[in-house]
Amino acid sequence: MKRVLVGLAISWLAALLVVQPAAAEEPFALTVAPVGPQNPRNSEAAIIPRKDGTLLLGWTEFYAGSGADHGPARIAGKISADGGRSWGEKRTLVENDGGCNVMEVNFLRLKDGRIALFYCQKNSESGDCRVMMRTSADEGLAWAEAKQLSPAGKYTGLTNGRSIRLNSGRILLEAWEGGDSYCYLSDDEGRTWREGGRARPAAGPSYEPACVELKDGRVMMLMRTGAGGQFKSLSTDGGATWSAPEPTPLKGTAAPVSVGRIPATGDLLAIWNHNPGAAKRNPLTAAISKDEGETWQSFCNLEDDPRDAWAYPAVTWIDDRALITYFNYHGGLSLQLKIVPRTWFYGEVSR
Repeated sequence: MKRVLVGLAISWLAALLVVQPAAAEEPFALTVAPVGPQNPRNSEAAIIPRKDGTLLLGWTEFYAGSGADHGPARIAGKISADGGRSWGEKRTLVENDGGCNVMEVNFLRLKDGRIALFYCQKNSESGDCRVMMRTSADEGLAWAEAKQLSPAGKYTGLTNGRSIRLNSGRILLEAWEGGDSYCYLSDDEGRTWREGGRARPAAGPSYEPACVELKDGRVMMLMRTGAGGQFKSLSTDGGATWSAPEPTPLKGTAAPVSVGRIPATGDLLAIWNHNPGAAKRNPLTAAISKDEGETWQSFCNLEDDPRDAWAYPAVTWIDDRALITYFNYHGGLSLQLKIVPRTWFYGEVSR
């Protein structure tokens, strides 16, 4: 009997010592900037890592009116010290110095260590929207005087979460005007800028482009259209000229896409509203490309509640997780953040 009891005890102890596999990490969701009585909309955001490991979030904070696109707005910010799961007090990054508002945050780290902030200064509803640049030498606490990149008297638009650096060192800032998509180019760390060539699909106007450098050195530009989905154009000279735009498998309504490279795998990740034939920005979908944007797979919805809609995604990779900002429509235009492990996009985590 003692031997039986001892044997059972040993078996029980061995079972306790077996290392159980860690539970798969699920996405973490947070309303990072909810609307309030004097704050009808929080939208169009971007995130950049700071030198001390904290994160800087910037977004468009509408502080009066209905929150319509041309209503009064400033660029607000918060800092996170825990990888985006919680955020500190709100602060103003850029006060509203436009006739309408300032919005469309883009961050980029310059080679001298400063942070560059690109945004739009809207001075009228249709005739004057200017691309502006500021820099910060103290990790986003204070910002230098603005530099105007686009001419006055034209409506030149940006989209949030853009701006890339090519392997050559050139900075590309994606822009659009009058249905043409193109980039502002700088080869001297933002001291001077010039317009690159323009792309416009034969099917109609394009807006709010997003660029990514391909492994062979070409640049792929995806652009919002009203022709059933995202169109694609390629540049072999760093954004100076572009090929004739063509449709892609990223079908959906007229809304912008976010595209970038997954650091751990080198695959491309696109996030957009995959709803062919529908006007509502639902669902918000992610897809992977293993062949540099020729084909797409692993389609999965980040959001698909039929009562809601989502728009203007932007992605920042921290370790092996994608921090995705976007805003939703139901119950007010609030800024959302979802932290998604890389494995989720490949179906290795339940979804």
